[in-house]
Amino acid sequence: MRDAIIELIVEGHLSEGTRLPTEQELAANLPVSLGTVQKALRELVDSGDLYRRRRVGTFVAGGDHRREITTPAFRFLRPDGTRVRMVFIHLLKREHVLRQGTWSDILGECPSGYVRLIRQDRIDGAFDCHTEIHLRADMASTLLEADAEALEHESILPLLETQGRVTLSHAENRLRMVRLPKTIARIMHPGHDTSSATGLRLETFYCLADDTPVAWQVMHIPSNDYSLSLNTALR
Repeated sequence: MRDAIIELIVEGHLSEGTRLPTEQELAANLPVSLGTVQKALRELVDSGDLYRRRRVGTFVAGGDHRREITTPAFRFLRPDGTRVRMVFIHLLKREHVLRQGTWSDILGECPSGYVRLIRQDRIDGAFDCHTEIHLRADMASTLLEADAEALEHESILPLLETQGRVTLSHAENRLRMVRLPKTIARIMHPGHDTSSATGLRLETFYCLADDTPVAWQVMHIPSNDYSLSLNTALR
């Protein structure tokens, strides 16, 4: 239901300031429970797509409501083979990293440090992925000052390309089945026993034409019935 409301907003059927029917009215006229309606509206208020006025109602907020995220190296496909277009990104953490680690081994020495982003990506309203991205700060330092909203409405690499910071050439994807790390599993499956939760670990290495690595992304994906389509050449 959350995705359906977003689509109506993006397509202009619900303009900024429009008052939505009450939760009870929505539940009475749609094939969903009142609890489902309340959960969807609460999440849209939390994401800033809607806002509430006490004793007045729930309204469509202003701003960018797009959720069609372009991932240059891979895409999700629904069980029927159609492409997933609705992705809700929630930025959990952003930091400037100066210490060395696996990221420096992969991205190479960078005196200005590295940019680290941690996100929760909700795919098609069906499941949550945990994504961690490391980038060279000499190419991606603008992300440290960018509005969080900008980072939640566009994939990182296309955003940097739009800014003229990088021109990606190709990517390498590596997939393997893993037992989900406990902290990540708890985020993906809140309130459930995650001691034996498994999923996919998708590592993506984004590179320039001269093979210089720009970004290293690790996405943990829970077990699901969707497919992944992987791309290598980005140009």
